[in-house]
Amino acid sequence: MDSFTDSGELYTIRNQFYTNQHAKVRAYDLGLFSPENQLKVLEYQIRSSIALGEDASELIVSGRSKFPDNESFFQLLSAWDDLKSFGTDDSTYFDDIDVAEFELQAVLTTIYLVKFGKDIDQAIKFMTSYIDNTNALAKYNELEPFLVLVQLHLIQGNLTAANKIFASLGKFPDSTRDSIIYQVLESWLLSVKGETENINNSYYFYDELLSSDFDNDSQGKLKILNILFVLTLQLKHIPEAQELYTQIKALEEKPNGDFIANLVTYDYMINGGKNVNELIDELKSHDPEHEFLSDWQEKNDRFDEIVVKFKN
Repeated sequence: MDSFTDSGELYTIRNQFYTNQHAKVRAYDLGLFSPENQLKVLEYQIRSSIALGEDASELIVSGRSKFPDNESFFQLLSAWDDLKSFGTDDSTYFDDIDVAEFELQAVLTTIYLVKFGKDIDQAIKFMTSYIDNTNALAKYNELEPFLVLVQLHLIQGNLTAANKIFASLGKFPDSTRDSIIYQVLESWLLSVKGETENINNSYYFYDELLSSDFDNDSQGKLKILNILFVLTLQLKHIPEAQELYTQIKALEEKPNGDFIANLVTYDYMINGGKNVNELIDELKSHDPEHEFLSDWQEKNDRFDEIVVKFKN
């Protein structure tokens, strides 16, 4: 039986991992899982710890001892954990990878190329090469590379490429559609395509996720609420957006760059944009590398060029 099916042992923890319920993932007792699934569970727990900003080194050391035949796997996770503490100065692990040898290495190296290398084109090329050179059977069980690749195309505004990748999953077994990764992908594309019905379907997906118990997982709850906030803005449902805004501000979790960027749109809709400059300054202080700032600057530069042209 597939451990990831709705009756499989890994179904719940995978759903929690890919919906940012990292505190829940981290809290599991590894011993509750069968030996053949413990390595995957440990991967989720290590990555969840890192996502929560915690030191995962003890989990990695323990994993190396428990699974001595998986040194390359733990070397990768150790390098990923070190980035949090030491940045890119302490290791050249990811820079030395020309071709990924396994799924997680492909995923983390691609993210590294974007986050630290600031090279989305190279990241897309790297992940595309990995997917193209992975045999069909392995692809059926490795959906995260598709998740990452679609996200990168959407960041670049290339909906055609994103749709093409998603459409390729239609050739996969029917069980693929039951995967949380497939469902997240579908929700992204529905929201980007626009139109009320598509956005509503995406909204219902995340609203249902929110019905999970997020009380002890404020980071995960913030991410889900922020997505719902964006979708209500797309639908121009101002009262609902205001309610979500209140819920987000009430969280102990500090709002992230994505939320601050979305507040710019919210402020235009609610206040006519009178607080936008303050929000831009806040975003620059909080997340100076946020992609919204590049878009904002580009639009301002274009406007300045038009002004200069007509002044002359």
